[in-house]
Amino acid sequence: MLKLFNRNMNSKVDTNIYLIIILILAALVCYFEPYTIPVMAAIFLLTYYFSRRTLLNKEIFFSGYLDNIIRNIERTNYFAVQKLNIGMAVFSKDGKLQWKNKLFQTWVKKKHLEGMRLEEVLPLPANAFEMMSVHDGEEILQMNDRYYSLRHCLVQTMEKAPIKGPANQASGLMLYLTDITEFEQLRQKYENDKLCLAYIRFDNYEDVMRGLSEANMANLSGEVNEKIATWVAENNGFICRMNKELSLVGFNHAAVAHLIENKFEILDKIREIHSGNKIQPTVSVGMSCDGLNLEELIQLANKALYLALGRGGDQAVVIQNKNTQFFGGTSTVTAKSTRVRARIVAQTISEQISTAERVFVMGHMMEDYDALGSAIGMAKLALSVGKETYIVISGENDNVVRIKEMLANEQEKHKSEDYDYRSIMVEEEEALKHINNKSLLILVDHHRATITASKKVLEAIPKRIIVDHHRRAEDLIADTVLLYLEPSSSSASELVTELVGYFNERLDISPAEATALYAGIVLDTKYFTVQTGERTFEAAALLRRSGADPNSVRIMFKDDMETLKLRSRLIAEARSPEPGLAVAVLKKADREVKNTILAAQTADTLITIDGIHVGIGMVEYKDGSLGISARSDGSINVQLIMEELGGGGHQTVAGVQLDNKRAADVEPLLVASVKKQVEEKDNNESDSVARC
Repeated sequence: MLKLFNRNMNSKVDTNIYLIIILILAALVCYFEPYTIPVMAAIFLLTYYFSRRTLLNKEIFFSGYLDNIIRNIERTNYFAVQKLNIGMAVFSKDGKLQWKNKLFQTWVKKKHLEGMRLEEVLPLPANAFEMMSVHDGEEILQMNDRYYSLRHCLVQTMEKAPIKGPANQASGLMLYLTDITEFEQLRQKYENDKLCLAYIRFDNYEDVMRGLSEANMANLSGEVNEKIATWVAENNGFICRMNKELSLVGFNHAAVAHLIENKFEILDKIREIHSGNKIQPTVSVGMSCDGLNLEELIQLANKALYLALGRGGDQAVVIQNKNTQFFGGTSTVTAKSTRVRARIVAQTISEQISTAERVFVMGHMMEDYDALGSAIGMAKLALSVGKETYIVISGENDNVVRIKEMLANEQEKHKSEDYDYRSIMVEEEEALKHINNKSLLILVDHHRATITASKKVLEAIPKRIIVDHHRRAEDLIADTVLLYLEPSSSSASELVTELVGYFNERLDISPAEATALYAGIVLDTKYFTVQTGERTFEAAALLRRSGADPNSVRIMFKDDMETLKLRSRLIAEARSPEPGLAVAVLKKADREVKNTILAAQTADTLITIDGIHVGIGMVEYKDGSLGISARSDGSINVQLIMEELGGGGHQTVAGVQLDNKRAADVEPLLVASVKKQVEEKDNNESDSVARC
C-alpha cells in the first residue's frame, strides 16, 4: 500500500489510482441507488477520456521538451568538440587512436591518424600509454615549436559481452591538448631572467703572493681579476669587487645553465696563470639561484662558498632548485703553511672546555687508528684541565683492542702515571648515563651524522665541536659552536697534534698518547706516501720527540696469516672492467672492522700494480649491505666517484657504505664514473668534473 502513495511515481500511475478510486465510489453509489447507474457510467467514461487525453498531451509536451534539451546539448557538445580551442582524442585500451577532433589533427600535423599508437601520434616515450593508463594526470608537451598542456584521463569502454557473464570493461584514454605557448614562453623568460648571485674567492692569495715583488704581485692580481671580469662579461653578468680576495658577481638563470654546461671553465683559466713562486692560483665559486628574496639569495651564496672552501677550494658549488651541484675539486689540496687558524681554534676549544662540566669525544663508527688517536689527543686536552672526560666508541673492534693494548704496554714500558684512557672509553649506553646539560661533545675525524659512533649521544649533546680533515659534505652536522675542517691536512691526528701544541705551552704529550696520534697519521698517509705536506712531517717529528714508538705502531698494523692469505686471494681474483680500474670483491663477509680494513688494504695494493690508476675493494656483508673502499694514484679523483654513491673522502682515498646493494649493482656506476673522468682528462677537463 505504501508503494501506491510513493510521490516519486509517474503521472500515468497517479492517474490510474485516481480512476480506480472514482470507479469504487461510483460502484458504491450504484449499489445503493441503482437508478444512477447510467449517470455514473457516463461520468466515469468522461473522466477516463479527459484524464487519458490530458496525460497524452503531457507526454507529448515533455517528449518535445526533452528532444529540445538533447538537441541543445548535442549542439553544445559539437561546438565544444569542434570549435573550442582544445584538441581532443580518444585512444582504445591497446593504445591506438579511435577518434580525434579537427584541432587535434591540426596541431599534430599528421594525416591518417586512426589506428596509430599514442607514441606515434605525439612526441612521447615508448611506454607513455602504459604510464598514462595508471592514473589521470597533466604535463607540458613541446611539439612543432609550440608548447601544449596535455591532460589525460581514463575512460571505460564497453566491449561486446559474452552470451553469459558480465560485460568486459577496459580502460581507454582521453587526451586534451591546450596551446599554452605564450604562457610557457613568458614563464621561461621569467625563469631565465631571474637573478643568481655568486661569491668568487681567491683561495690561496697569500701563498701565491708570498715572495713576489710589488710589480709582480700587481701583475698577477691584475691577470686574475682580468680573467674573472672577462668570464663574467662573456656571460652577460656583473661584478662587484669587495676586497683583494673576494668578489660578488651576478648572472641570470640562462647564463648559469651555460656555465654549468661548460663546467665552470673559469677554474681552469685561473689555474693556467703562472706565478713567480710556482704556486698555481685557484679560486672558489659559491653560487645560489634559489631564494625568495635578495637576503635569502645572498645567504645561500655565502653558504655555497663556505661549502666549496670546506671541500678544499678550487671548485664551484651551485645551489639550484634546492639541489647542490659540485664542479671541479679534482686538483690536489695544498697544505697551508700558516698556523694562525690552528692557534685560534686551540684557544676557542680551551674556552669551550673550561665552561663545560663534562667532555665527550667521539669518532666515527667502526673506528680506525686516526679516529682513536685524534680522540685520545682531544681527551688529553680536557683531562689536562681537570674535566670529567669520556671517549665514546661504537664497539670493541680490533682497532680498539689493539690501541688499548698499546696504551697498556707503553705505560708499563715507561712506568708512567698517565691518564688511563682504557677506563674512559665507553659505549653508547654507558655514555648516555653521564650526559648533563653542561656537556660538551667533540667530534673527530668525521662531520656527518650518518657515520658517527653514536647518534643518540650526538642528539643528546647540542653543544658540539668538529675537528676533521675530510672535505666538507652536504649533510654536515649542523649547530656546532666550532667547525674546524682542514682538507689539506693528512689526518685528524695531525690536526689534533697541532692543537695540543697551542692549547697549553706546558702541556706535554706522553709516549703512549704520542704513539696513538702517530698511528693515526701513519694510517691515513699510508706510511707518509699520500696526502702529506710539510706540516705532516712537522707533526710527526713532534710526536717522535714526545716518545712515539714506530715499532709499536708497526706491531699494531700487523696482519695475521689468514688475513694475509685472504687479501692475496682477493688481489689474485681482482678484475679490470675498465682500463686503469681494478675491482676486488669479498663476498659473504661478517660485518666486522677487519673486513672493512681488508677492503682498504686490498685497494691500496691494487694501485701499486702497473697500469692501474684506481683500486676498488668491495665487501658484500651478510646483512645485505655493501662496503666500498676506493684508492687512486692521484690521476683520478675517487672522492667524486664515492660522493656520487653517497660517500666521500679525499682525492686519493675515499669510501662509502650502502644498504641493500651488491657489487654487481654498483660496478657499472664505478666504471662509468672512471670512464667519464678519463675522457674529461683527455679533453683537458679533468678539473671540471661535476657531480649532479
